[in-house]
Amino acid sequence: MTGRAGLIAAMTVVVLSAFYGVLLLITTSLISAGILTTGFGDNAATVFVLSVLAVAFIVVAVVVGSTTISSAFTLVTASRVREIALRRLLGASAEQERRRIARQGAVMGAAGAAAGAALAVLAGFGMLAIGRGADGEGLLAEAGPIDVLYPLAIVPAMAVAATTAIAAWRGSRGVLAAQPVLALGAAATHESGATGDERVRITAPSVILLSAGALLLAVTGVLGALTPLAVLVGLLGGVLLVIGVIMSIGGILPHLFRLLTRLLPRGGSGGAARRSLAQTPVRAARASLGVVLSTAVVAMFATGTAIFEASIIDKYYGTGDEAEVAEILTGILAVVGALVSVIALISAIGLTTTVALTTRLRAREIATGRVLGQSRRDAVRAILVETAVVCTSAAVAGLLLGAALGWVGAQSVLASALDGGIVPLVIPPALVVGLLVATIALGLVASASPGRFVLADSPARAFARA
Repeated sequence: MTGRAGLIAAMTVVVLSAFYGVLLLITTSLISAGILTTGFGDNAATVFVLSVLAVAFIVVAVVVGSTTISSAFTLVTASRVREIALRRLLGASAEQERRRIARQGAVMGAAGAAAGAALAVLAGFGMLAIGRGADGEGLLAEAGPIDVLYPLAIVPAMAVAATTAIAAWRGSRGVLAAQPVLALGAAATHESGATGDERVRITAPSVILLSAGALLLAVTGVLGALTPLAVLVGLLGGVLLVIGVIMSIGGILPHLFRLLTRLLPRGGSGGAARRSLAQTPVRAARASLGVVLSTAVVAMFATGTAIFEASIIDKYYGTGDEAEVAEILTGILAVVGALVSVIALISAIGLTTTVALTTRLRAREIATGRVLGQSRRDAVRAILVETAVVCTSAAVAGLLLGAALGWVGAQSVLASALDGGIVPLVIPPALVVGLLVATIALGLVASASPGRFVLADSPARAFARA
């Protein structure tokens, strides 16, 4: 059931990721067509910025979709290790199993990407109809079907399909390299959640990427006061920084785990959660990577939108263009809100899938605690406390990263057009509270059902079954 449920969740993430990426670029194409018919479209800088933002949106869609899918498929493969090992004992070769998993991932990726792209095109035509208005004089009055069928929009779908196949191939590498008998032992290891190396460390390449990304973003903040071309530097800096975060997540989040676990009691369920996170911090950090990036994207869009709204309203307040600016802002904010909702849904599915599968993969670890005297109630509380700590850490890290990227993005695009040469940092309080509450709540709900499944048997039987 774990593998089947995980595959369904992974397929859902593939479809939504392709839908999000394709719709993101279709939306950019439609907004560009709409704005270019207004007085703002005469500005060459406006055309350039919109083009660069389209490229930036491709990068965002690919990074978020790739990370979420890779995380989901790796956990799904880990949950099916025993099944794979048994087939190898019955005569299947490692190469045959790897090809079978790769084919499954390729088919899932192609089918999911096609379905997501088709849904995005339908949504794009719906957006076009609404944007034109009943009288044909809305913001998208001059846009047409050609703007919905935007050629570059196929790029995120292709990236999602390729990522799914690669994730399936890579997820099978460690277990299938072992001999059949050892594969059964590896299955127990993976199902207990062990990674084989729980040293918290940040490698030299990741430090270089983090430093280079941060430096380029700082340069972007300065150049943004002079020219909107700074967005090019910011795009490169953001990509390097995010790649550095992905590579070093196992050395960053455990520090947040330690800070939060200091608030927990040393005994009872709090103590059990502290010990579990202290023993396997890298496992927990890697499992929550998708949550960090998805939360960062939501925070980046929300922060950037809030800054954009505040800056534009301040600039055009009391001028003759105020009414036109208000109309454009209303349309853009509505679209961005819808896109943020989609990425939030992807984040929610990724979070629930990760937490649920990770809890089941820890069956042996949980059963060992019960054999040593831990009660069923204490085991449930320990799972919930640990989940709350991990989700809170991931949400905080994502909020900080997203707010920084949102401000730099707004600074690079808008600052040169403002009198002061700097945009305000606007972080909506509702965003902070909403993301923290939603992330923790989803994590607790996701861990409840597999937790009950793992604790359903007696300690000895649970340990034997694990």
